[in-house]
Amino acid sequence: MRRPPDSPNSRLNAAPPTRLAKQAGPPASGWLVHPAFDLLLIVNILWPLWVWLGATEGFARRDGLFFWQIYFITTPHRWVTLLLVFGDRQRFRSRRRLFVGVAAAVIAVTLGVRVSTGSLTCLLTIDYLWNAWHFSAQHHGVARLYSRRSTRSTAEPGWEKWAFRLFLLYVIFRVAGTTWSHERLELALAQFDYVVLLIPIVLLARAARASFGGASGGFAYRASVCALFLGMLWAVHERKPEMVLAFATASALFHATEYLAVVGWTLQKKRGSDTSALGLLGWIIPRWGLLILVFMMALGASGYWLDQHWLEAWLTINVAVAFLHYAYDGLIWRRSGSASPA
Repeated sequence: MRRPPDSPNSRLNAAPPTRLAKQAGPPASGWLVHPAFDLLLIVNILWPLWVWLGATEGFARRDGLFFWQIYFITTPHRWVTLLLVFGDRQRFRSRRRLFVGVAAAVIAVTLGVRVSTGSLTCLLTIDYLWNAWHFSAQHHGVARLYSRRSTRSTAEPGWEKWAFRLFLLYVIFRVAGTTWSHERLELALAQFDYVVLLIPIVLLARAARASFGGASGGFAYRASVCALFLGMLWAVHERKPEMVLAFATASALFHATEYLAVVGWTLQKKRGSDTSALGLLGWIIPRWGLLILVFMMALGASGYWLDQHWLEAWLTINVAVAFLHYAYDGLIWRRSGSASPA
């Protein structure tokens, strides 16, 4: 059976001895790129600033933050997944029928619902649920990436994986519950919030112990994610809608920023090797830093204009792209023996 072109093992087998030695041993610090890069773009230590901006009125603060988050960060991070699939000749050819089939199904369902119902309410509900799972899976995947970069990488217990994901899912669904009018359910969940607090405490205690084995990056990442979602849970628990929105915006920025950073890190690991077989993506890799900025600015500006003039059409397109983003991420990142951001 032919091994998939993007298999990690195939890259290691093809690497020269000196490069192989570098790849075999993870950095002692446990960071993916560099402490400064990771802290800024993956660990996202600036999220408290985003929460503060999101909770303060004015275009220079709340409105401006929403504007940049929606058009220039969140939207591009979804669209870039299409490049990872259709711009990578090797990857696309290896699973052509699956990728095309997923795209056809998503487009057919999106257009079918839009035409038959005249709205996207049903699809937006599905989007929220699927996005919730996508959030939890991506954050857990990045946490595992850090674990595998430590000097004492060990297998993760199954309960820890599900505890991490379920904690994030619980908070996301609590945010959705702020629109409910079920007082009894709200009171019950408010009591259950205290039980849920035990999950991040246990996870961080385990991560702190692992940090002594060269996993400082992993501990910093887990602490940042848990702190953000604990803050969001606090805002929901205290019934502070403005703070809930501020934390949710910070969470969206965190999620999209780390995704773009991890994608960039993954692509840059291919520099120096023969990328001609990748097609368009092979040409982009050496120019990734500049081109991703141009892409984000161009798509953000175009998206804003389309939002003002063709709102329904642009929203329909973006719902379809969001579904493709979730589906393709589940296909291209989950390779045997590798951690993944999603």
